[in-house]
Amino acid sequence: MSADRDVTVGVEELLSRAQIIELGAKYCVGIDRGDQTTFLSIWHPDGEYIIGTRTGRFRGLAELPQAITFVQQSYQSTHHWATNHIVRLLDGERAEGSSDSFAICVGHDGLPSLVAASYDDLYLRLDGEWRIRTRIVRRWFVSEPMNLALLRPARIRAE
Repeated sequence: MSADRDVTVGVEELLSRAQIIELGAKYCVGIDRGDQTTFLSIWHPDGEYIIGTRTGRFRGLAELPQAITFVQQSYQSTHHWATNHIVRLLDGERAEGSSDSFAICVGHDGLPSLVAASYDDLYLRLDGEWRIRTRIVRRWFVSEPMNLALLRPARIRAE
């Protein structure tokens, strides 16, 4: 393999990894802000999102918007942080990955709960763009709602 080909392959792998990791960030933004456009942009048309074993299973672009409604019915607001992304490129069109998530989820009673989960993902490239084909959520814990004051920082005025 030539040095030029090695560099080209390396750059392609880095770009793929960056695009896949960005899907995780867009997932958090889409869910937390109720931004359906951003949320749907990360999914393969046949995407499957599995939050729980009995409820919280959404498949395809017709059902995936309901996932935002599902979360909004459960919580007044959510604030996710995704970390520890590991991406395994299987070939130029498929990859698998995992990441961890921590979230503060505020119930409709105004009380926050802490949630930790991991995501197991399968990614497919569609028209040159990476998309999530399958996301399985494994929750590690959900705390009881707690009487914890969540304070908003004062806004800084631009002068």
